[in-house]
Amino acid sequence: MSAMHPPVPQAHLVLDVKRHWFGALLAMITPMIVLNGHAMPGRWGRNLIPLPPGRHHLHVHLPYLLPARIGPADLTIWLQPGMALELEYRAPLWTYSRGSLGTAPQPWNGKGCLIGLLAVPAGALVLLAILIAVAMLSYG
Repeated sequence: MSAMHPPVPQAHLVLDVKRHWFGALLAMITPMIVLNGHAMPGRWGRNLIPLPPGRHHLHVHLPYLLPARIGPADLTIWLQPGMALELEYRAPLWTYSRGSLGTAPQPWNGKGCLIGLLAVPAGALVLLAILIAVAMLSYG
């Protein structure tokens, strides 16, 4: 006769999936959470995922057209019985950057690319304003 073992308490992953206000259009995309190769749709905000204790591979991305995955991020996690692990995923500000995944607060990846992208048109507008001012002064 074998002795009955008490059930091992579940562990929980609490994954807070965030997007910057500048990426408001990302709200239309359902985040994809992949645990140990098994995909599940997530949601923006807190996702409570019960898991057995042990080692797990966590992957998060946003499905899209080109590229097929925005902001991929990976992390190996270890969960103890009864543990609730709080992690944060932040979608990148630049589509071709990786997302950031880990304990909060995480950085907004792609910030430099976005600033550079916005600086070019802003610089062009400033240059255009200068050229218009110079033209008006020389003909005035």
